[in-house]
Amino acid sequence: MNAHDKFRPYEFIFILLAIIIYVVRRLIGIANDFDFDVSYAESIPIAHRIIWADLASYDQIINNIFPTIAAAVLFTAAWAIFHFLVFPAIKQKNFDITTIVLLISVIVLVLLSNYVYEYFKLYWRFRYDFHGKEIGFKVFSLYRKLHVLTNTIAVLILIAFYEVVAQLCYYSAELHEKQQEAKHKILSNFIWIVSVFGITFFSLFGKVANLIVGLNGLMIGIFQVLLITALHYFFFKIVIPYFVKINYSVQKELIIPFLGLVTYSLLICILYLLWPGRGFFFGLIIIPHLLGFVTALIRWLFFEEKQQLLSKVFQKSAELDTLRSQINPHFLFNALNTLYAVALKEEAEKTSNGIQKLGDMMRFMLHENHQEHIPLSKEIAYLENFIEIQQMRLDESHEIEIRVNIQQLDHEIYIAPMLLNPFVENAFKHGISFRKSSWIYITLTFDTQKLYFKVHNSLHPKNENDTEKQSGIGLENVQKRLELIYPQRHTLEIQQSTQDYFVSLTLSLGIGQ
Repeated sequence: MNAHDKFRPYEFIFILLAIIIYVVRRLIGIANDFDFDVSYAESIPIAHRIIWADLASYDQIINNIFPTIAAAVLFTAAWAIFHFLVFPAIKQKNFDITTIVLLISVIVLVLLSNYVYEYFKLYWRFRYDFHGKEIGFKVFSLYRKLHVLTNTIAVLILIAFYEVVAQLCYYSAELHEKQQEAKHKILSNFIWIVSVFGITFFSLFGKVANLIVGLNGLMIGIFQVLLITALHYFFFKIVIPYFVKINYSVQKELIIPFLGLVTYSLLICILYLLWPGRGFFFGLIIIPHLLGFVTALIRWLFFEEKQQLLSKVFQKSAELDTLRSQINPHFLFNALNTLYAVALKEEAEKTSNGIQKLGDMMRFMLHENHQEHIPLSKEIAYLENFIEIQQMRLDESHEIEIRVNIQQLDHEIYIAPMLLNPFVENAFKHGISFRKSSWIYITLTFDTQKLYFKVHNSLHPKNENDTEKQSGIGLENVQKRLELIYPQRHTLEIQQSTQDYFVSLTLSLGIGQ
């Protein structure tokens, strides 16, 4: 049982208890406010017949207790369905009809929660004469269709925000269980403490209206969320990596970041002095900066640092393997040169061409394979040489169809080496049979943002004693490299049946590819 499975029963009880406390507190508070206003009206004095005539349309049960409890029940159901059923399915990429129906039910429940509350809820306030003196009460409703819609969106954002915090806490707790590092335990405990304190404080003192709408409306809240997200990625992708790479022993390298920090700080100070409402500026600008920086720093220290360490270890291991393998390839490379010269003497053109292409492939393995990124044109050249060598063993008597569609490069693209060829090797090892009709389709295209690589081949399982049988190590190696080098920037889909095998790889291209 992992960390979140242990906590979930207690989590549900805690959230349910917090909602019950909030509802009871709000109902008692509204009832007390009602009694206070009525008592005050009687002491002015306002005639009893006027007071109760004005309040005749207001019913505590129908216009206060019912909408508050009903809204709370519907909201609790929506949160529980999303947290315990929908998000786990989304996390596992299970987008079946059940997940879609559950997700729609969450939205409908939140919509009903807001509708019931806004439709049945009534408010009261004093009526005044021309001199500003209280003369009675006025009962009114704040029900608006637009309010229902905007509040529904706000509540859905609130549920999503809770899920983000919960998943971060689960993840840090699971990391502590697996790696037993104190920093993950500290982070997990910190999130739990802050979350429990925040929910408890809200249930005892907060208001849903203030939480959803805030001081200046829902759009301000949405703007704050977007700003925090943008600042988080700004600090995480640009600022923190920049400062990590600085050589602090060289004073010259400190000048630019120092000037950048001073300039940015001065800009914030100037905006603060010129902003008409300084308290509003603090909530709109300063708080998002603090939250964006803190969340980015936590993400870097607790998660990205580990990922980069794994990447470096994997890269060093690959470089070591490459150095070890270079002893044999150098000998083979020299032997190929000799065989190539002999083939030319004997006028064996096809053999010499094959040896030359094999030599080009070995040169690629010696000089390009250890690079972090290489031009896509070199990867394509390696692919084409490999395909042509494989085609040399085929003739017209074999029912084998090979189609290769590679988009022409109009600008240079850089990718990690040997990400594409293992899939092609796998296709030729499993997709070619000299006794049955076979086919291999290879497509490589790209646009300004992504690279698309597809390999589709017939499938002919090898015998158990076949020396050509694929072990799968090459494909596993590529999958691990993709996870380390292109985290969150690649999509690898593999589909297999008894007759065919299909691979689709999508890489996101950009700076520092």
